[in-house]
Amino acid sequence: MRSLLVCICLFCILSGFVFHSFAAGIDGSAVRQVTGKHTRLTWVQDQGNGADTFARSSKLMLYGYDSDDGRGERPLVPDVANFFKPLFTPDGQHVIVSDRKSRKMYLVEWETGKTRDLGSGVAVEVWQEPRGLLFFRKQKIWVYFLHGDRPEKRRGTSTSQPLYRFLLGNSEKKEPVWDKTDITWSNLQMSKDGKVMGGLFPWPHGGVMRPAEQKWQELGRGCWTSLSPDNSKLFWIFDGLHRNVQMYDIEKGGSWKVSINGPPVVKGLEVYHPRWSNHPRYFVITGPYEKGEGGNRIRGGGEKVELFIGRFDKDARAVEAWVQVTGNGRADFYPDLWIEGGERAKLGDAVAKLTDKRPASVSWPASRENLVFVWENMKGSNQLLENSPVGFFQCNLELRGNALFTRDFQLMTRGGWGDTGEAGRKIGEAVNRSKEMSIELLYTSEGKERSTIMSFDQEGERKMALVREDNKLSVLVKGGGKRVINGPEWNNVFVPGKSVHLFLNFDGRSVELYADGKKKGKRRVDFDLKKIGNSSLVIGDSGGKGRAIMENIAVYDRVMDNGWIKQNFFLVRDKLLKRIAPERVVVQAKLLESTEIPSPDSLGAYRRALVVNSYSVLKTVQGGYQEEKIVVAEWAVLDRKIVKKYHATSVEETLILEKFDDHPELEGERQLMDIFEPDLDIYYRLTPMK
Repeated sequence: MRSLLVCICLFCILSGFVFHSFAAGIDGSAVRQVTGKHTRLTWVQDQGNGADTFARSSKLMLYGYDSDDGRGERPLVPDVANFFKPLFTPDGQHVIVSDRKSRKMYLVEWETGKTRDLGSGVAVEVWQEPRGLLFFRKQKIWVYFLHGDRPEKRRGTSTSQPLYRFLLGNSEKKEPVWDKTDITWSNLQMSKDGKVMGGLFPWPHGGVMRPAEQKWQELGRGCWTSLSPDNSKLFWIFDGLHRNVQMYDIEKGGSWKVSINGPPVVKGLEVYHPRWSNHPRYFVITGPYEKGEGGNRIRGGGEKVELFIGRFDKDARAVEAWVQVTGNGRADFYPDLWIEGGERAKLGDAVAKLTDKRPASVSWPASRENLVFVWENMKGSNQLLENSPVGFFQCNLELRGNALFTRDFQLMTRGGWGDTGEAGRKIGEAVNRSKEMSIELLYTSEGKERSTIMSFDQEGERKMALVREDNKLSVLVKGGGKRVINGPEWNNVFVPGKSVHLFLNFDGRSVELYADGKKKGKRRVDFDLKKIGNSSLVIGDSGGKGRAIMENIAVYDRVMDNGWIKQNFFLVRDKLLKRIAPERVVVQAKLLESTEIPSPDSLGAYRRALVVNSYSVLKTVQGGYQEEKIVVAEWAVLDRKIVKKYHATSVEETLILEKFDDHPELEGERQLMDIFEPDLDIYYRLTPMK
C-alpha cells in the first residue's frame, strides 16, 4: 500500500494534477489556491456513530466553513437535531435547511446563526431569476420544496409529494411546479435560465424536467444527479460504482464519463453526495467510504468521511484539481459549495465546441395519438402527455427475475420479465371507453420454446396473453368462469435469432395480425375488452420461461390502419440496420482475485449488483486480447437474489466478454470492486439466455 501511494503521488506530480492532501485549515489558503475566490461550504455533521449518510436521525449538526473568516469548521447553530440538505442562498449570506423528520424548513443567517421558520416542507433547491432589462429591479429568489405528508418510498429513495416553490420572503404563498412523477429529493438543481431542472424522477431514472412545458426526459440511470449552474446545460448521473459521473450535454447531445474519486487519500474507494456548486467549474463530494461490510459501504459512513472540492478542466472532461476541506474525525454529509462570483462564470462556450447537434430523425411511433402505453427502450422518453387518453403518465419498466437490459437498451428476458406498475390499470380504463385496442412490439426470439410474450393479469389470474410456441403466435383469452380459451393462431411468425415487428388489432370480435408490416390474417375471437380492466401489464413470462429480446412496445386505444402500421415497421427496421455489434473477446481463464458477493439486504434500494473480479488468462479463443490478466464485471445479484457463487478452488472457465464501456445500459447499476488494477480495461461478462 505504501508503494502504491508513492506511485499515485508521482503520477499527480508528472501529470500536473493538483491535490492538497491536508484539511483546509483556519487560514483557508489551500481552498483559495484551488478556487481563487472567497469560498463557503455548508454541510451536516453526524454526532452519532457516523453512519447517518442519508440524514435521517436527530443526531446531526449544521456546519459551515469560510475560507476568509479564520474561524475554520464551525457549527452554524448550536443544536443537535435533524438537519437535511443545507442550501446556500445565491449571495452566500444564508443557508436554507430542512428537518427531514418533521418536514419543516428554516433560514439560517451565516454570521449570527439566527434562524427563521419558513413553514412546512423539505427544501431541495434555491434559484435566482436572471436579471432582466431593468437592472435596478431586485432579482427574485425562489425556494423549491416538496410538500405534503405522504411517506417516503423505496427505502427513502423517493417521495410522491408534489414539488412547489415560494419566493424567499413570502413563504406563505406557494406555486405548484411538478406532480406528474415521484421525485427523489437527494439532489434537484435548476439551470441559470430556469428552463431546465435536473434530478431523479424518481430513482434510478435520471433526467431533466422542463417546468414551463411540464415535460421530463430520461437520460440514464443511477443516483445523485447534478446540473451545471450556468446555461451550458451539462447534467451528470452518478454511477453504480460511486466513483464516476456520466456527463450529458442536454442541448447538443453527447455523453462522457468523468472520474470524481481522484483525491489520493480516497485511495480509489467510493465517494458520495456529489453536487455542482454555483460555479460551473467546481463541485463537492464526501468520502472515502470504507467502513462496514457487504455491498454498499455508503451506508457505513464512518469517521473518515470528509469533504473535498474538485475543479473541472475547461471542457468538463476531467477533474484537474482537488482540495480536502475538512479533517475532524466525524462523518460529514450533504455538502453545498458557494464561491463568490460563481453565478457570473460560464462553461458552455468551451463545451459547445466538443459536441455536434443530433441529426434530425423521424421518431417512433409515427404518431402518438391514441397511445395508452409506450416503452421504446430503457433510454426512451416513454412518456404520455396530458392530451393522451390516459393523461400524463411515465411508462416505466422494472426488471424482475433474471431480466436485463441490453447494450441497445432493449429488454432481454432470460427467464425474467418486466413490471409496468400502474400501466395495466390505465390501459384498461382507456380501452373500456374505446372498445378497441392494438398492441405493437419488436420481438427477437432466442431458440424454440413455449412462453408468454406479454399478458394482462389480475390478482394472479390471466385475462389475456400473447403466447409464442416455436414459430407460432397465439392469443389466449379468458372465457366464462375460469376457462382460458386458446384463441386465434398464426404459423410461421418467428425465426430464432431474427427480429419481427408485431402489430395486433383487437375490436372485441376479431384479432388481426401484421408481421413486419404485412397482413398475416384476421381471426375471429369473442372477447370483451372490459376484462382487462384493473389488470397488470406484464412484459415477458412471469413464470420464468421466456427467452427473448423486446423493444418498441406500445398499446393504443383503437384499431390502427395498414399504412400507419407499415410506417412504424419501417421506422424500427431502419433503426435495426444502423446497429453495429461491438468487438467480442472469448478467453479461457481462471479466477485470480475476487470481490465479495454482497447480500441483497446490504444493497439498500438497489435490486441488482455487479462484482468486478480479475482472471488469469489461459488462452484467447476469440478477439485480440494479449494481457496475462483480465478484469471482468459480472452479475452477482439479480432482483435481490444471489446468482453467482465462487468455487472453493479456481476452475477453468470460458468467459464471453465485451468492453464495459460498450455497455451504456450498465451506467446506473450498483458495481462493487475490491480489486485494484488501474492499468487494465474492465470487460463485461455476457450472460447466456437461460
